[in-house]
Amino acid sequence: MKKKILIIACLVLMGGFSAFFFGACDKDTDCYVEITVVDEVTKKPVKDVFVKIDIDSSYVSSEGYTDANGMFKTSFKAPAIFNVSAKYETGYDSVYTRDVFYCYRKGNNTIRLKEGEVVKATVNLESTIIREYRNK
Repeated sequence: MKKKILIIACLVLMGGFSAFFFGACDKDTDCYVEITVVDEVTKKPVKDVFVKIDIDSSYVSSEGYTDANGMFKTSFKAPAIFNVSAKYETGYDSVYTRDVFYCYRKGNNTIRLKEGEVVKATVNLESTIIREYRNK
């Protein structure tokens, strides 16, 4: 009788260890990000906005453009706190033949990523158009 109980206990113990160890292998540890860029005034999504997600301009970054729904999706391998910047080019403005101004709108946010989770954030594009001087 004791031998039967000992065998059953061993089987239950082995099953518990197996479920723990093999179940841990399937755990999703990636961190997923969904950034939506919207106009500050209208609150409508803006497409073709350049989005950059990074840690103080370090080598850990991801960048790309928003889709038709104003969304940019990416993922990272480790959780961290990231800066999100968005830049929407509105065109060029020439005052004289030699003076060219690069015009854009921008927005910023910060996100904290978590393992196995989708972190959603919104970036508001400022209504002010920034003009940067560029010499041809």
